[in-house]
Amino acid sequence: MRAENFQPLVRAIDVRKRFGDTEVLCGVNLVVNRGEVLCIIGPSGSGKSTFLRCINQLEIYQGGKIFVNDELIGYKEAGGRLLPIGNRQVVLQRRRIGMVFQQFNLFWHMTVMENIIEAPVRVLGQSVAKASENAMRLLERVGLAAKADAYPMKLSGGQQQRAAIARALAMNPELMLFDEPTSALDPETTGEVLSVISELASTGMTMIIVTHEMGFARQVANRVVLMEEGQIRHEAPPDQFFGNQAPARLKAFLSTIH
Repeated sequence: MRAENFQPLVRAIDVRKRFGDTEVLCGVNLVVNRGEVLCIIGPSGSGKSTFLRCINQLEIYQGGKIFVNDELIGYKEAGGRLLPIGNRQVVLQRRRIGMVFQQFNLFWHMTVMENIIEAPVRVLGQSVAKASENAMRLLERVGLAAKADAYPMKLSGGQQQRAAIARALAMNPELMLFDEPTSALDPETTGEVLSVISELASTGMTMIIVTHEMGFARQVANRVVLMEEGQIRHEAPPDQFFGNQAPARLKAFLSTIH
């Protein structure tokens, strides 16, 4: 849970995103250091998920810049202008970033093992044998070794989400993004998924987690951010963020979810 020597891995500079006439990201500025776990909280519609999707190029931002490991995401600079990159370069950038969604997005016609090895084989060019060996190690890590040959429909929601985490890790990403990873789960299985994410945090994995689980954010994060109306309103280490000195607006928001 420690940021490694405060070396920035993600830098967002005045990031802006519109859907039609609605600006959902209104100049987001944020730095995430290598090895840091950053939790983002905020009201529904504040831009949290959109921000993650812009980092992973599932949405195209229209203003500002996002850098991951000093590489400009989604654009290239030419003649003082920013030009969109091609699909091939998007794939190359995205392979270094793992993302876990609210819904598990597993391929229903594939077994858990097949879901996990699909991208390493097709994108990274790994052999099926090598990808399968690594997949089994990941399944053991997330407590699903016995489910390798099961289809997603035979798994609980928590098991499906843990399989989705293993699938993201199979690409050996340098950054993991979690978009409300427990919002579709019941309380019993929520703990299973949060336990896996906590274990990842203990290994020094850089993570940005959008969550409504305040206790989890307090436990696992190096830093917590409040996003509201498309902007970063407040950020601090968990003890300060949730402490008595928190700004009045943050206290008002927290009171609505306790």
